Amino acid sequence: MNTLHYKSLSIMAIIFLLNACTTTEKMKASNIESEVSPKSVNQTKYYSVILLEVTDQQKYAEYRKLSNSIFHSAGCYIERELNLKQTIQGTVKVGTPNRAIVTYCNTPKAFVDLGKNKDYLKIKPMMIASTSGFTFISGKSLYSGASSSPIDERLYIIKISYFNNKPHQAELTSISAKLESYGFHAENTIKVNDTFGIKKPDEIDILYFDKPSQQNQMYQDKDLMNDINGFNKKYTNGFVYLEGTSI
Repeated sequence: MNTLHYKSLSIMAIIFLLNACTTTEKMKASNIESEVSPKSVNQTKYYSVILLEVTDQQKYAEYRKLSNSIFHSAGCYIERELNLKQTIQGTVKVGTPNRAIVTYCNTPKAFVDLGKNKDYLKIKPMMIASTSGFTFISGKSLYSGASSSPIDERLYIIKISYFNNKPHQAELTSISAKLESYGFHAENTIKVNDTFGIKKPDEIDILYFDKPSQQNQMYQDKDLMNDINGFNKKYTNGFVYLEGTSI
């Protein structure tokens, strides 16, 4: 990645910290696949996931309020915003983020144009002053799914994965089927194209349990936990899980 492109990604990453308006589009369920699938209704969108630490809640909230119209009018949306717990598990270091923001723009051009918006540049210093240490991951959706559970009752899991060259899809499909009995779903799987603040992973998954208690129930299933741990050991060179709840 050349220096100019790297700097532009830094600017773009900051933009996606703008507001909390969520899309009303419904996502259709499909099978998890290792390649881009036309079944994903999100496939044409330019997705990003931002991890950061909000250090001044009041100033950040003011910044977000001012940025609402700029962000929305550009054709970009925040699909999900999560308060992250400090229970970070895995082999990859991601700092100490307390917020995760899942965003998309309707087109890559809309994403780039935000970085040139004069109104946004005026309020950008407010964002910088109220946050620290962000990580930016972007790419295309491979899969999108949904359940009827209330969003504010879910326990979200973000998984960042670095796969090795061993074919893993068959085993992933098998494990996913077992997880369904615990109310576990994949809301979005994103094939990564660009990053800032982290070594480029292969995929980032936005996952959730319908209710937090279902995670505890899953932990009691020793066979399934052995399958999950064995999968990560056999098919990845690194991974990290982050937990959070919707704002």
